[in-house]
Amino acid sequence: MILFLEESEAWSVMMLVSAVAMDNADISEKSKTAIKRWRSDRKEDTPDLAELTDTLSDALNKHADQKFMRRIKGARHETVRR
Repeated sequence: MILFLEESEAWSVMMLVSAVAMDNADISEKSKTAIKRWRSDRKEDTPDLAELTDTLSDALNKHADQKFMRRIKGARHETVRR
């Protein structure tokens, strides 16, 4: 399995995680302001969001690789649980 996020998906993940952190974590107003600034730098169609999308996709694929092993046989491949 290979995972590729689209920018809109990465943006949704970023917004959800940061909102949960700001609403539920015991963090200072200064930290909340920093998160809001970080989010505003990653608006749709920005280079920062493109970089975040690539980073998230890489992290998801590394996690999947830890859980599954890919075996390639000719033009066919199969995925097995480790």
